[in-house]
Amino acid sequence: MKPLAFSLFAMLLAFPFADECRGQSSSETSENPKPQTLIGQLRLPEGTGSRGVEIQVDVAARKGEPPTIWVLFDEQGRFLHTFPRAVTRVKITAGLCAEVHRIEADKLPQANQAGQIDVGVIDLRDELVRHRMQLHAAKDKPGGDVKVALCFGLPPVGPQGQRVSLGSRQFPAIPLGSEIEWLLPRESEPVYFLIERPADAGRGRDWRTGAQQLFGPFPRSELPVELLMD
Repeated sequence: MKPLAFSLFAMLLAFPFADECRGQSSSETSENPKPQTLIGQLRLPEGTGSRGVEIQVDVAARKGEPPTIWVLFDEQGRFLHTFPRAVTRVKITAGLCAEVHRIEADKLPQANQAGQIDVGVIDLRDELVRHRMQLHAAKDKPGGDVKVALCFGLPPVGPQGQRVSLGSRQFPAIPLGSEIEWLLPRESEPVYFLIERPADAGRGRDWRTGAQQLFGPFPRSELPVELLMD
């Protein structure tokens, strides 16, 4: 699998739709609350790409639970993202969705006069271990691209009991026949892999959810080095 490389400039433009998810805190009286910019860097085990690691940031909301916004980081682990309101929590997760690091609002550095919150370097090298495996089509089955989710426990389900769709950009398309590497928390198990094909061969840019296949559970001592997709 070719790792995804994101520049800091691309990160600022990556999620224009995120604004739709953001509300305003009930404690805020200003119509235009001061934005905050989160700055920092992840230090991951040797290798390239995110390998299932994500940054999830909660911000103040008007009603209900604060929305969660996914923040991208580049090949050096650096991230920079501006939010329209106060940052209330920063979480680093692996797979779906094992938490490996958390910073609550009272532990976050104070914002400077420019509204910047610099969390510095978050070193996760001792918290995560690498695992590589191959993805192949089973005998007499077509090749093509698939999407893969690493899950700790059974994958989450929707209101109708359906499995989670892997159509978002959170899950990059991977050609069958490729090697993929994951970063896993040291203590997490059982492990499942949910693999999804596109709904049709001519899908273009938009991934449409197709057939899914669930592998597992696997104990940490018996993680597969190859999976065959029907």
